[in-house]
Amino acid sequence: MVRSKVVLFTAGLLLGGMSLAVQAEDAQAVPQPPQVAATAPADAQSQAPVAAQPETPAAAPQAKPGKFDLTTIVIDYKEYKVGDIVPQAYTDKAYTITEWQKRNLSAPDAGTHWAYINANYILITDEGGRIVKGVSGDIFFKG
Repeated sequence: MVRSKVVLFTAGLLLGGMSLAVQAEDAQAVPQPPQVAATAPADAQSQAPVAAQPETPAAAPQAKPGKFDLTTIVIDYKEYKVGDIVPQAYTDKAYTITEWQKRNLSAPDAGTHWAYINANYILITDEGGRIVKGVSGDIFFKG
């Protein structure tokens, strides 16, 4: 009885290992999707005409984000983005950074201040606590 269990167990391991090997080979054998070429079709008359798209003016160049800039800021397990309002508790003076130069931060604009929240520096408005900019806390060490 014990011997048959060992034999069945060994056979199961062998077959299981073989199926994994086959799956790995199949995964490598899957061809990549073909690249779509931007060429005109041979039978252009059979296709419906495409309406001309109105030209949009080129977008104004925006400031290039720095290597420490954050796009998503997590505060109290919730994601915030630029323009969102931080919880009221974080507008308190206890979170305000007064010596921003020592932390490699830019000068805050009028009506804003830097706050240290969850190991990141957040530039928020004095009135309302709206997020203007977020910077990774790594700027203090690597900036």
